[in-house]
Amino acid sequence: MATVDRSTLAGRRDAAALLLGYACAARVSELVALDIADVRETPEGLLVTIYRRKIKTFTEVAVPYGRIPASCPVRAVRDLLAAMAEAGHTSGPLLVRITRHGHIAPPLTRGGKQIGDPHGRMTAEACAEIVGRIAAAAGLEGRWTGHSLRRGFATAARRAGATLERIGRHGGWKDGSTALLGYLEEGDRWTDNPVTGL
Repeated sequence: MATVDRSTLAGRRDAAALLLGYACAARVSELVALDIADVRETPEGLLVTIYRRKIKTFTEVAVPYGRIPASCPVRAVRDLLAAMAEAGHTSGPLLVRITRHGHIAPPLTRGGKQIGDPHGRMTAEACAEIVGRIAAAAGLEGRWTGHSLRRGFATAARRAGATLERIGRHGGWKDGSTALLGYLEEGDRWTDNPVTGL
């Protein structure tokens, strides 16, 4: 997150996209589908209503405040909402296109006809590009895609001791999902050894 310039509207959007996507274990298509109305702040954090396309249902995901302000998804979303309100954007898509001049992008046209989302909603591809760009700027090795947020959440939550059931329900996987098991990265054979502690 240290590579993101949060003094700009685009930087605030990028930080919110990364941190909220990770905290919700969201696919980028689910993340860009969020509207401002889908994110409610509570004293404990955020309640985010996400349509999980694979299981064809809405889930409400609780996102608590992070311990470290710079990587807190609640604070990042709050900063983005404040900046967008200042720019006059208080409803519609949460993640919007930003021009190179730092303004919320106007509707796109081709041949005089409007194309794309009329409210400036980002595409899933553009959101995935944010993940790759910021990972590269941070000097992270490997292949980073939009799905890295979801996969990284599952792996980190499991290593932190969360049960597969809680991880699955938080991220919108069905109970007993074999797909979730495929997302868990193999850890170091010594630090993640199942014999440790027996």
